[in-house]
Amino acid sequence: MERTLVLIKPDGVQRGLIGEVIGRFERVGLKIIALKLAQADHDQVDKHYALTEGWMKGVYDKAKEKYAEKGEDFPHPDHISYGTYIKNGLLEYLKSSPVVAMVLEGEGAVSLVRKLAGATEPASAAPGTIRGDLTHDTYALANNGDRPVRNIIHASGNVDEAENEIGVWFTEAEVHLYDHANDPVLFDPKRFK
Repeated sequence: MERTLVLIKPDGVQRGLIGEVIGRFERVGLKIIALKLAQADHDQVDKHYALTEGWMKGVYDKAKEKYAEKGEDFPHPDHISYGTYIKNGLLEYLKSSPVVAMVLEGEGAVSLVRKLAGATEPASAAPGTIRGDLTHDTYALANNGDRPVRNIIHASGNVDEAENEIGVWFTEAEVHLYDHANDPVLFDPKRFK
């Protein structure tokens, strides 16, 4: 089974959305195998948001496209400057208040969680997603306010990223393997024969 990391960010924690977010993951059959409320420190967040070329290019392209759709000039010259700007804001933001960190396990967990989370920019997220239903921030509003987008959760982008991020937030002893009541209903091929 695949594993992924989810962080309920300070805006989700402070707005009392922890139960709502967790419930959405449990209702689709994902199993929580690690969970904690944590006050992040600088080193932890620095490791979590590694400034890779791919990550910087991804955040830059998404944000620049949103500006272009509105006919506006993007205020950052390249992906390196924008990626660094975003990471610095995220460092301060995730340290500002407790976060809830969790590891979810299930078939296709990474892509399922990203689908449930919705688009990174809440204003672009579809109704029915966590971000689409529970917040409405935009890249432009965040950039104009010189702050990160407040989009309730972080969800790992791929399996390798999930593995690295899980190691940032949890020790092996904090990840618990157990049989879940949903497992035979969802995955046992003989269950309904």
